[in-house]
Amino acid sequence: MPRSALFDHYVAVDWSAANSRKTGADSIWIAHGRYRDGDILPTALQNPPTRYQAMEHIAQISRDALHNDERVLIGFDFPFAYPAGAATLLTGTPGWQSLWRALSRLIEDDEKNRSNRFAVANLFNQRLDSGKTRFWGHPYQRSYSHLTLKRPPVTDPALAIRRRVEMLSPKTKTVWQLMGAGSVGSQALLGIAWLEHLRKRRDLADHIAIWPFETDFADNLSRPIILAEIYPSLHLKEKPDGVIKDRAQVEAVVADFANADRNGTLVSLLARPSHMDDATYRIAISEEGWIVGV
Repeated sequence: MPRSALFDHYVAVDWSAANSRKTGADSIWIAHGRYRDGDILPTALQNPPTRYQAMEHIAQISRDALHNDERVLIGFDFPFAYPAGAATLLTGTPGWQSLWRALSRLIEDDEKNRSNRFAVANLFNQRLDSGKTRFWGHPYQRSYSHLTLKRPPVTDPALAIRRRVEMLSPKTKTVWQLMGAGSVGSQALLGIAWLEHLRKRRDLADHIAIWPFETDFADNLSRPIILAEIYPSLHLKEKPDGVIKDRAQVEAVVADFANADRNGTLVSLLARPSHMDDATYRIAISEEGWIVGV
């Protein structure tokens, strides 16, 4: 690839917390674009019915890239972290890594998309002090001792509702809401657990870096596979008629990444934002993460 390009492959994943196999609208969509010899090749699309199949596809893209000595930027549209302090209160240890490790141990998500995410959220709420909770939302037909259907009136004051990056993106939802229109809480619980498994795979472990935690934003992009948090609504200005929105969004992300790389501006999207103060920077790379392009 040209020396000015950071990556050979650009992948965008629209995630889903569906409880059963699902395709079409409100399911997982994966767009995969390539940059070769100065040209952006047509985007390949996948609509896997389960999270298991989606992550197997992502792993194969990564393995193929490594085999060909190529680099990959993979964006996932769910939060990679929780507000500052959450890891300590929920796991007993500070830092994003402790929360990722805990979720990889606790979350069960089988090949048919059946998961225990509500039970895990209930367990986390149980660990908080004085009966004050944070996670909320579950199916009407179920009942949990420490998980309410609606946002509880009393929440733990030690845990913010939103991360700092979400305060700059008003349309984003809080990680604590597990169900309801536009909610991302379930996607985060399941997605983080799957990413932790991916980054620990024996054939990929030494080649993956999590942006911005392990890359210091754009200061250390040396590993060939970079996983980053995206917010596709930042990229899709207008949905084409007759096209599923999830599909259109991942295609838009891939097109933006590939064009930015060709134009030499992708590094600025991955770099520390110019408006970011030192305190926010330290929290972003140790606990809360960030969204590419915010």
